[in-house]
Amino acid sequence: MKTIVVLGAGLAAAPLIRQIMRSTVLTRKGLKMIVVAPNTHFHWPIAMPRVVVPGQMADDKVMFPLEPIFREYPADKFEFVLGRASELDPSANLVTVALNAGDSRAISYDTLVIATGASAKDDMPWKVLDTTEKTVERLHDLQRDIEGAETIVVAGGGLTGAETAGELGFEYARSGRKDVYFVHGGDLPLAPPVLQSVRKQTKTELEKIKVKMVANTTVTKVTRSGRDTILELRAADGSTSTLTTQAYVPTTGVTPNTAFAPASMLDAHGYVKQTTRLQAEGHANIFVVGDAGSLEASKAQAAEAQTIHLIKTLPLHLDGAALPDYHVDTRDVYGVTLGRSRATGQMGGFKLFSFLIWYMKGRFLGTDYAPLFAAGKKTMMTTFEK
Repeated sequence: MKTIVVLGAGLAAAPLIRQIMRSTVLTRKGLKMIVVAPNTHFHWPIAMPRVVVPGQMADDKVMFPLEPIFREYPADKFEFVLGRASELDPSANLVTVALNAGDSRAISYDTLVIATGASAKDDMPWKVLDTTEKTVERLHDLQRDIEGAETIVVAGGGLTGAETAGELGFEYARSGRKDVYFVHGGDLPLAPPVLQSVRKQTKTELEKIKVKMVANTTVTKVTRSGRDTILELRAADGSTSTLTTQAYVPTTGVTPNTAFAPASMLDAHGYVKQTTRLQAEGHANIFVVGDAGSLEASKAQAAEAQTIHLIKTLPLHLDGAALPDYHVDTRDVYGVTLGRSRATGQMGGFKLFSFLIWYMKGRFLGTDYAPLFAAGKKTMMTTFEK
């Protein structure tokens, strides 16, 4: 029996699991898939900027149980192991898993797919935390902080920060119910290669809903004092100040979930070094897709494109055939929702209309098709045969 081990059950893994099971594992003799992940539920990160606003979306709009999805596969062909990879020995084709229930288990593989994704910094639920339970607990704590706050501070000038500031501004700041601040390190939100016109519109739309912009500034220290959080700020000119909030919402980037891999497999930033065939450098039987890999920035579109490619090429690898290259899409594509009625974005060098982004993304933030994505039946751009 040859074993395909998939590490992860998120955006990059979900379509791959179903499509490889149906096209390959279930149709060939002597093949089995083992999926390893610490989360009992699939987590839909795209909608999280709206989910953190109390009362906007229930948990079941963004978290979908994996057990009913995996139940359809026969036990002799499929196994789900609830745990996190703790050590990888590529020379022995062996991965050690720290099980959620305690203890550990060594799993041998013939082919390994690393789709472990990344974790949000500052213990935030933009991505899955250690487990689904911890993710839900942190999300609910954040919602309670926001609900009880007089002042809310969003820090970090990327896509998640801009969208979260927009959602909170739309809900609270525009009506004067709460003050919402957006602290970011540049003169404008976002950063190149986002078009200057898109960055300017992001600022304009946030100001329209009365979000207070704190530009060219970073948070240098966070101190809790009772129900307040005191933020120490440093401006680009070196001046310092403080800002007091009852709900601090950092959106300061991600860290790849690759601590289990040997240092030789990782680049300087902790990402698995990835070839244009989506293999780990120097390891022909190890594939990498999504945020854990070094080939592209951590974006949902890149994870999807890599997964679609591997769905097509993994059967070729199992047959010993030559693999085609994966071609990185060099166009910069962004869709930025700014509250529940406005948006901005770009396709390559062209700025897109607000209505188009709102219609394609902002209305539902993907929650209209997220259950199909969790089941591996659809991605953002591709619908597979049922």
